[in-house]
Amino acid sequence: MRGIERLHPEVQAMAQELQGLCRENGLPLLITETWRTKEEQDALYAKGRTVPGKIVTNCAYPYSAHCWGVAFDFCRNVRGKEYETADGFFQKVGHLGKEIGLFWGGDFKSFKDMPHFEHPLYMINNSVKTLVIKWGTPEAFKKSWAAVK
Repeated sequence: MRGIERLHPEVQAMAQELQGLCRENGLPLLITETWRTKEEQDALYAKGRTVPGKIVTNCAYPYSAHCWGVAFDFCRNVRGKEYETADGFFQKVGHLGKEIGLFWGGDFKSFKDMPHFEHPLYMINNSVKTLVIKWGTPEAFKKSWAAVK
């Protein structure tokens, strides 16, 4: 699990707001993934391609919003029922996240990513291309965060 302190400051604030809204609405939210290193993203991208397993991402490094600290994943904070969907948990959390301005992965046109949020300001057209052009690397972008705090 990654702490939200690894996220861009604006995304941290939104994640905290979402956690509060989920508590108020009886939705046991656990944030499971935030910033990803090159090694972590490369390992995830390899799944179902060069290593056994199911494909879990279509994004190689640095083209995942996680590599830039502007996205986070979540699950239900109930052991053994983390990804249970029968009661609409992910749709309910998705709705709350959208209310506060997050983009929900359940609305992706392809490769629906129900347990995923990202900040639309940094993900123009759901793409990190603008960040890549402006900053070059996630590490360079991260250095700019001090000005936001």
